[in-house]
Amino acid sequence: MSHIFDRFVTEESVSVTFSSTLENIDRTCEEVTGFLKQGFQEMEEHFFAINLVMREALTNAVRHGNGLDPGKRVKFFMKIDQDRSIRMEIEDQGDGFDWQRARQRPPDDDDDHGRGLVIMTAYFSSCGYNRKGNRLILEKRLSPVI
Repeated sequence: MSHIFDRFVTEESVSVTFSSTLENIDRTCEEVTGFLKQGFQEMEEHFFAINLVMREALTNAVRHGNGLDPGKRVKFFMKIDQDRSIRMEIEDQGDGFDWQRARQRPPDDDDDHGRGLVIMTAYFSSCGYNRKGNRLILEKRLSPVI
C-alpha cells in the first residue's frame, strides 16, 4: 500500500491530504510552519499556538478518527485572510464523534486524554464540527498590525 502525502500551497493557503500515520502529522506541521515563516513572519508570536492546536487536531483525526489506518486519509486546510484571521479545517474518514456531549463534560484532572477541545478553544476564537463530528473548523482572529 502506498502512503499519500499531497500538498498544495498558494500565497494565502496550504492544503495537505495524507495517509493516517503519525509521521505524516510531523510532515504536515513542518509544511505549515514553513508556509507561515515564508509569508507571515509578522504573526510569529502566534506560531506556537497554531502549531499546538494543529498538532492536537491532526493527532485526533489520525488516532481517533481514522484509527491509525494508513489506508484512510486526513485532509488539512489552512487559509490566512487579509484581515489577519486564520481558518483551519481538518477532516478524517472516521465515523465522527458526539462533539456536543464531549464539549459539555470537561476532562478530569487525572485524565491523560480528552483535553483537545480545551486546548483548541483556549487558543482559537472558534472551534466547531460538522454534524457527523469528523470535520473540525477552527478560526483565530488576530489583532490588526499597527
